[in-house]
Amino acid sequence: MLERVATSKRNKGEKDEGAPLLPLLTPQLRPNADRRGSQGDSVVKLFERIQKGEKERRSFRERRATRRVSVSLDLEGNTTGGEAFAQRTHDLSTFGLSVKLGPTPKKGSLVTLRVFLPDEPDAPLELTAVVVGSFDAVGGMRVRFVDPPLEAVRRIHRLVK
Repeated sequence: MLERVATSKRNKGEKDEGAPLLPLLTPQLRPNADRRGSQGDSVVKLFERIQKGEKERRSFRERRATRRVSVSLDLEGNTTGGEAFAQRTHDLSTFGLSVKLGPTPKKGSLVTLRVFLPDEPDAPLELTAVVVGSFDAVGGMRVRFVDPPLEAVRRIHRLVK
């Protein structure tokens, strides 16, 4: 199309040798304003909003690699000390789960788990997990799977997607 414009000018007898076809426009960029403000000021204002009962203005981004789904599944496990337990999951993601009730093994301890998924209830997932903390002040636990087998990741992912 630019070629046509230049050709049509030549046909009318105008001389456009060396003249650019279109003017070069450089947009003026606004400087990025630092939206954080001074930390002391923003923290004070945050506490004032909390005291007034106002909602949080920011929307927090989910940091997990995969979403967490609230699901109640049968779970059997053993702690590294050999203590066996049977629970129901509170939620599940591709790389971990949480149990709302029951004892809380020490943070960092390993547990072996057998998770019974609804797709194949007779073939539970055999997983090793590390305890990352308690579910709440009452008990329970949150765990992260340690090197889960690919087939286990696929089965869990199909359930939580």
